[in-house]
Amino acid sequence: MKYLVMLYDAPNIRESMSPELIEQMQTLLAELKESGELVGVEALADPSRTRTVKFPGSVPAVTDGPYAEVKEQMGGFVLLDVEDEQRAIDIASRWPPSVVSAVEVRPLMNPGADPQ
Repeated sequence: MKYLVMLYDAPNIRESMSPELIEQMQTLLAELKESGELVGVEALADPSRTRTVKFPGSVPAVTDGPYAEVKEQMGGFVLLDVEDEQRAIDIASRWPPSVVSAVEVRPLMNPGADPQ
């Protein structure tokens, strides 16, 4: 079953990450790739580059960013293909706590999957 693991962090956290933390995350991702559980991983650009499309009427309106100022942002995501929810949670729990403030684990809509 596929899960999206959303990583929330503080703006500019990447600029203060030590080489040891970066290596710790790279080791985790290498393990997941080796096991075949890693489908994809991406870091997101700065929130100032976000655009939101709203539909106040029948015409879409584009605004800058989701928020004027935030303490936490979705900084990246990992897409996993794992046996069950507990495995996804176990993987999310291994993310270095000094890098993320929260990690959200959400199953993808998947026809035929266990609806738990």
